[in-house]
Amino acid sequence: MSEKILEKRIFTNGAARYHDLVYILSKDNSMMEKEIAHTSAICVDMGRWADAVNTNWDCTAIAVAKKPEEKMVIVGEDGEVCTYVGGVEKKERTLSKVSMIRSANAINGYVYACGMKRQVFKRVSENKWIDISAPCKKAEKVGFEAIDGFSENEVYAVGWNGEIWKHDGTIWSLCCNLTNVILTAVCCASDGAVYVVGKQGTIIKGRNDIWEIVELEDEVEKDFWGICFYKNKLYISSMSELYTLNKNQLEQVDFKKTEASSFYGLTQAEDVMWSIGARDVLSFDGEEWIRYGA
Repeated sequence: MSEKILEKRIFTNGAARYHDLVYILSKDNSMMEKEIAHTSAICVDMGRWADAVNTNWDCTAIAVAKKPEEKMVIVGEDGEVCTYVGGVEKKERTLSKVSMIRSANAINGYVYACGMKRQVFKRVSENKWIDISAPCKKAEKVGFEAIDGFSENEVYAVGWNGEIWKHDGTIWSLCCNLTNVILTAVCCASDGAVYVVGKQGTIIKGRNDIWEIVELEDEVEKDFWGICFYKNKLYISSMSELYTLNKNQLEQVDFKKTEASSFYGLTQAEDVMWSIGARDVLSFDGEEWIRYGA
């Protein structure tokens, strides 16, 4: 893939598969200006850019399934589904009665997609999804923006009105509502805690029915969009900054000589973390940052 092609695209999110392979959702600037629905799923594979999947619909969610078979799974805003592995692209059935899909994540190897009206769909096998949505009344203006879990019996979904819901494998319950801002990302961390971030510098920590807002020493009004617990540190991204959380203080990441100015999604695989911003794709092995942007 040439640099000229990359320069015409923006990156919207991504999902890591290996330490040296990350799939990235991208949009063409000119097609966006013309309001043409599309998505190009591309990748950085062993340091090189490559094409994967092109769609004529807007993709809003991406994850790497480990079960039943390992592959990239992308989901469209209206429930369209496509998979990709080893150069083979397959379309799956469109999810039924979708309000609007916002994001996806792999939990215990299975891909979960979530969206507006508190909708949640779980991909249980090839071309088979089940609807495990949380309760929602028709008149409610609510939705899930992100989902993660420690297991299939402990799944957390976060979103509008500051809601944090938990699924125990059978039923959903509202377990936290400490703020009215939109919560945008959730991480079930290896330290046993659930971390949630959102708009207006919101950070929440907890698990089950015990939650607290993390009161920062220095007030931050930026919206947060990405979160990742990597090598015993919590990383949080806005559109323009990447931070680590040290107790009650946010510290900007030192990229040393690596230049980066855009951030958004955070993902990891095989002990390497990836950051995907509109113009920058970065990998971090705990020692060195490498930029792959256009």
